[in-house]
Amino acid sequence: MVWLVLLLAIFVSTEAALPDPPSTGTTTNTLKWATSADCSGVVAFSGTQASVDHAKVVLAETLVDKGSGYDAQTGTFTTHCPGLYQFSFAGYGSSNLLLTLKKKLDNTDSWRPVVSAGPGGGANLILLDVKAGDQLAVFVDSGKITDSVTFSGYRIAKN
Repeated sequence: MVWLVLLLAIFVSTEAALPDPPSTGTTTNTLKWATSADCSGVVAFSGTQASVDHAKVVLAETLVDKGSGYDAQTGTFTTHCPGLYQFSFAGYGSSNLLLTLKKKLDNTDSWRPVVSAGPGGGANLILLDVKAGDQLAVFVDSGKITDSVTFSGYRIAKN
């Protein structure tokens, strides 16, 4: 009987030690994720071979995806692990191409421009202090892209 109680206690404590997986859209789940073991390591992503979906750049090939946050299906990075991040993007296309990195704060519906590159494309690199739940993505504000667009980000320091 003692062995059964001991095994049950071990099982319950093992299950309790596992962090909840991230859930998009809620601050509570994002904050839970930000305190989990996955935030102790590297958070980095990089992708290429772009298409455009409702003006947002979606990258077909993910080159690096460490930690949590980048959704290759939507082209959006959602911050689960807050900190100081470096984001970069580059792209070329038509002579009137304007690419813009935009940020959507947690619990808001609107994307706000952070930095742009263009006309005709170009590149930009920026450091941002992002909080849990903030989202970032690259948008095509005008013109047409070629598939040479890239979008990358990585956490430099934890908050």
